[in-house]
Amino acid sequence: MHSTSEPRDPDQLLLRLQRAANSEDHARRRTQLHILGTIDDAPVVHVEINPLKRPRILVLAGSHGDEPATVEAALQLLEHFPTHWLDRFGVDVLPCTNPIGWRQGTRENGCGIDINWAFDREGIAEVDILRRFLRGRRWQVVVDFHEDWEATGFYLYEHQKQSHFIGPAVTACVEPVCALEPATQIDGWPAEGAVIHADDSVERLQRGGGLPLILLRDHTDHKLTTETPTCLPMETRVRAHHTALEAIVDHHLNDSHHPRSTS
Repeated sequence: MHSTSEPRDPDQLLLRLQRAANSEDHARRRTQLHILGTIDDAPVVHVEINPLKRPRILVLAGSHGDEPATVEAALQLLEHFPTHWLDRFGVDVLPCTNPIGWRQGTRENGCGIDINWAFDREGIAEVDILRRFLRGRRWQVVVDFHEDWEATGFYLYEHQKQSHFIGPAVTACVEPVCALEPATQIDGWPAEGAVIHADDSVERLQRGGGLPLILLRDHTDHKLTTETPTCLPMETRVRAHHTALEAIVDHHLNDSHHPRSTS
């Protein structure tokens, strides 16, 4: 079980989320903060921005508690939200899907389970909460913030049901603010230009029922996982996540084909 830094306070996390959601900009867009469930008194929160707008974008963070820049990136995204996105999209943010792992600074949840790869199991609180949230929803694109304590630079995974991949364009945008991962093989997958196009059928056989695969199968046609190296300063990692997200959303803003998503 990999652990990082000192324990963190879910109450302060919730307070910061509430302040962001209640800001003037968010009030104009009717932003709503929902508590999807609690685990040992720590809430799993959904922030729903522009709730009536379709299609929608989903941003996830904090699946692994030892990846603190993901949660910080989600918080700062909500605190300084790029409102021009909302002319085209509604946005859903799950800023910390593993609050006990985040509180403890551990990859796994409080029971020692990696929730990101446990979606084929029953009775796991975080997974049950996420499963209920996901039911019946679809998104134009899903972006999942992660970190890698072994990496030296930024990289991403891209799953796409269509033939056009945008990963190289995204990493080109990130490179000026964060070095790219130079490895040509990452976690057993070939990487080119800090982009991994993992085969989801092989991934399912090797790793089981994971959230990334469930999202691609049932909830979106385009899924990207951004990975920052924990060896770099927090500010750099947060900027890398934000820069990647901006490049991804800009692609969808400029794309002339917008299949309708439902929620």
